[in-house]
Amino acid sequence: MMMESSSSSSSSFSSHDHHHRDRDGGGGRQHLIWSRVSLPPGSVVPPRRSGAASVVVRGKLYMFGGYGGGTGRLDDFYSYSFDSDAGWERVEVNPESPRPGCRENNGVVIGDCSRMYLFGGYNGSTWLNDLWMFDIDTRSWTCMQESTTTTTTTTTSAAAGGMILAGGGGLGVGVGAMAVGGERDDDLVDAVVSNSGIAIAGGGGGVGGMGGGSGTPSAGPSRRFGYVSVVHDNKFVLFGGFDGSRWLNDMFEFDLGTKTWMRIEARGTLPSMRSCPAWAKDDRYVYIHGGYDGVERKADFFACDLSTYTWTELPCKGSAPSPRYFHSCCIHGSKLYTYGGYNGSDRLADMLAYDFETNHWSEVDCTNGERPSGRSSLVAQVYENSLYIFGGYNGSTVLNDFYKFRLRPVNVPPPSLVADMQRLMLREELSDITFLVEGREVHANRALLAIRSDYFEALLFGGMCESVTTIADVGERRTPIELRDISHGVFSKVLEYLYTDTISHLTWEMGMSLLIASEQFMLDRLKALCEDRLRREISAANVIGVFIASHRHNARGLKEIALEYILRNLSDKMVAEGLHDLKSEPDLLVEIITRSATSQMAGMWADSATDHLGGSEWSER
Repeated sequence: MMMESSSSSSSSFSSHDHHHRDRDGGGGRQHLIWSRVSLPPGSVVPPRRSGAASVVVRGKLYMFGGYGGGTGRLDDFYSYSFDSDAGWERVEVNPESPRPGCRENNGVVIGDCSRMYLFGGYNGSTWLNDLWMFDIDTRSWTCMQESTTTTTTTTTSAAAGGMILAGGGGLGVGVGAMAVGGERDDDLVDAVVSNSGIAIAGGGGGVGGMGGGSGTPSAGPSRRFGYVSVVHDNKFVLFGGFDGSRWLNDMFEFDLGTKTWMRIEARGTLPSMRSCPAWAKDDRYVYIHGGYDGVERKADFFACDLSTYTWTELPCKGSAPSPRYFHSCCIHGSKLYTYGGYNGSDRLADMLAYDFETNHWSEVDCTNGERPSGRSSLVAQVYENSLYIFGGYNGSTVLNDFYKFRLRPVNVPPPSLVADMQRLMLREELSDITFLVEGREVHANRALLAIRSDYFEALLFGGMCESVTTIADVGERRTPIELRDISHGVFSKVLEYLYTDTISHLTWEMGMSLLIASEQFMLDRLKALCEDRLRREISAANVIGVFIASHRHNARGLKEIALEYILRNLSDKMVAEGLHDLKSEPDLLVEIITRSATSQMAGMWADSATDHLGGSEWSER
């Protein structure tokens, strides 16, 4: 079946701390209850749909588009309030703003507390790769990228024993929406897909030659639907999907600060090509289960560490879900739940839970109460202690019923330390030290700075502290400590790191400036974060500057990466011209010449040794 939802509804759920475990006494069944959601008088009811995109934010379930059966693809936009009597409402959109067109099988994810992002999908005739942002406060859509056409790329994996079709943008029309009597004949679509002559590569547990979780600048992903999407560290991250002619397992990120795409070179055990898996995200990982590759439905289960883009296949002990796609999954407490989907013959109504502590699947008894029919392509979101589902497709009818399933209470609030520290950083009345940077006062907490940085400990409590005046010394008036040779913006980022141990919206230019500041303030982890950010964007245009800066500021890892890039690309005109900039650093020029000569001599020695020992005959022994 092709034109079902990718379970995009499960693309963004509330974060959960898996160290707070909610044990149910082992692998036995959990007995929980379904009920139909009652709507207040006067509440609108969204029309029937499957494959809608959804997300929960600020106590509301937002739902966009989908497939309406006989009405085709939709572009309507609804919200449901969990905490008021408003029920369902049509979202009022600023009439002066543009808006995305009709589509299904796309995902919508929340970037922060006021912005949601929507990518691609299928509009009934064309697969899409446009990117939209909706601002909840202004109720306005912004098109961040129009749909574009990209070229097909392939990557060979020796380990997989075949060709991995990674990326690609062929706008194939051999597979499309098929409607019979206003509904889609899923079995017919499956037959067309399976016998369409489309080559599906075998294996695919990884992409050869990739590593380190790095990336390369890109025009962006091809048109597609049925992908996985999340927002993490101010980046929109996308994996896999179907582009109309092939199934994919490529991975991209869109930096929401710089508005640029990067193709991710993921590492670890990469999932094979697929579309329409179920997925859910916590603070650090995105989890995906199942999917479809044009030949078979999947039952495998993976986690991707979003800080390193490293994939791991998770064990499936216990009563694991059967192969399926177009299902939903969500995280609640210490468990990940899957519900529904399509196995090639039936729409399913089962629920299974994965315990992150025991790596064990178990069945959830969801037969109690007013049970919904089996379905796929449903909206499924968690709010507080309940799973809410809306609509979907039961094999004959597109639905618009609305249910909730009471999950086991957890009552563990999400972690708030980072948010609390961010608020502390902004609360002048709670500060006890003031800095003067570029003529502007910056307030901070001396104890926190001292415990986080040896530099500030020496400045505020050590040999330099005689010159420091605090609030206790002069009542309500403090003499600011002037910091020279650093901009206000860079120092603000240093404080953000000291308070939260993270850096948001780190651009290339800021990364270079922070690299310098990290050495000044003796912050090794911040330096490493900057090195990691910069290495992912090294190019012929900037590699010489990176080489010089990393040398001057003792960023050895980044320097080595830049040097290797230069040696590999000495024939590049831009790199060669950049060597003139090394006149101010002749030692670096000597280092390049020495390393280049050493590499050439090693190659000559290897060729000579091979000839002396009998060439290929020796290598085969």
